[in-house]
Amino acid sequence: MTLALRFDSLAKTYRERGATKRALNGISFDVEAGEIVGFLGPNGAGKTTAMHVLMGILFPTSGRAEIMGFDSRDPQSRQQVGFLPEVFAFDGFLTGTRFLKLFGSLGGRNRDLVAAHIPELLAFLDMPDAANVRIKNYSKGMTQKIGLAQALIGDPQILILDEPTSGMDPIAKARIKQLFVRLRSEGKTVFLSTHILSDVEDIADRVAIINQGALLAYDRVSSLLAANERGYKIVFTGGAAELWTALSSHTQNTDDRGRMEVTCPDRESKDLALQVILQHGGDIVLLKALGGSLQSQFLRLMHQEGLSDD
Repeated sequence: MTLALRFDSLAKTYRERGATKRALNGISFDVEAGEIVGFLGPNGAGKTTAMHVLMGILFPTSGRAEIMGFDSRDPQSRQQVGFLPEVFAFDGFLTGTRFLKLFGSLGGRNRDLVAAHIPELLAFLDMPDAANVRIKNYSKGMTQKIGLAQALIGDPQILILDEPTSGMDPIAKARIKQLFVRLRSEGKTVFLSTHILSDVEDIADRVAIINQGALLAYDRVSSLLAANERGYKIVFTGGAAELWTALSSHTQNTDDRGRMEVTCPDRESKDLALQVILQHGGDIVLLKALGGSLQSQFLRLMHQEGLSDD
């Protein structure tokens, strides 16, 4: 097992107006090379602080962070890293091409390889016409894309990304998810913080969830979801009159649109209910695992279960 990232009892404390603020409270977890890992938490949880420690922008109060076995305070640790901060400001007078050439050269990359990679990268991000447009004339979504492009321009082995799809439209977000999956297939590591939990659920191998500087969970997405399933909800319409009787052993309800609902406690009863509904001419509108979505687990860990629609 090769480790791409390691947090080892990482703590960070600030002094603010004479008071002590603990942004990170001894978090520990490892990210294996070739994984997509979602780094989740509410605003102010400590995610950006942890990323800034990784990138050497901040130094830890205690503990350590590592990249490819190097202490994050060592500049050598960042040689194979592409980074996108949550908040950034680029020189607006630069065109997209000049901007990417600049960041490629700052990373010590071969100029010819960088120049050859720029058209391909801009085309994939669906902004080929932005190559010769100054960044100050970009939209919010285009600016976010060029920020992601600068993280990718050096073909890094590890991507550390803070809200990488902020401000992007749904098509662009779908492209970026596709990109992350492709990078993983090439053995590269993607460590991303985002509030779009459905995206993480779709593509991530693991998730780390923190709040108030403490690590609440770190597990495979599949394990986290399976361990917390609380049954299934089936919503359906139509069916013969005896359908409700056939489903009498299930919890029954009618939703606000007059559709019928049944709740099943486990997979076996769910499969049986589906069979009964279809045999009696019902049409399935929705099949949903209760408590099994990443969002519902996130809310549970934040003690906000009442906000879930399960």
